[in-house]
Amino acid sequence: MNNKILKTATGFTLLEIIIVLAIMAIAMTIAIPNVMSWLPNYRLKAAARELYSNMQKAKSEALKRNCSVGITFSTVTFPTQGGGYTVFLDNGDGAGTADNAIQDGGEVTLLAVAMPIGCTLYQASFSGTPMTGYNSRGFPLGNRTGSARLMNNNSVWYEMALSNSGYPKIRKSHDGTNWN
Repeated sequence: MNNKILKTATGFTLLEIIIVLAIMAIAMTIAIPNVMSWLPNYRLKAAARELYSNMQKAKSEALKRNCSVGITFSTVTFPTQGGGYTVFLDNGDGAGTADNAIQDGGEVTLLAVAMPIGCTLYQASFSGTPMTGYNSRGFPLGNRTGSARLMNNNSVWYEMALSNSGYPKIRKSHDGTNWN
């Protein structure tokens, strides 16, 4: 009976395991460089989508609270990585000035966002200032329309444009000049 069990027992031989490991090593050698070049573009796209989402959130907060919500951008010069933006209630609390798109007095911060690793917020111009926001009706605060631009080291750019209607729009470029 023991001979019958031994003859029907199955498993992997050492040679089969070595072959499978060799195939996996070759596949990883091919895949890792592709993933490493893809990751910075993914981070930049995620940062652009997060900015879009936060712009929409700022607009909805302005409508919900019936007060202005400001957004202030801090840019850095490429190749320095970083930058960020702050979303805050621009309602004049704590001796601040309402509706000026500047966080002053005791105006409450709703969000403070820093760019992820490998991403640069290099330009923000909304009617000549690095500040914008939404009034209580959901339109750009002080008619400050314009755009914020993000980039990475892989020659990919994203632009968040804000229209007169208060609608943010993401555009992409491969040269930093032509946007689609």
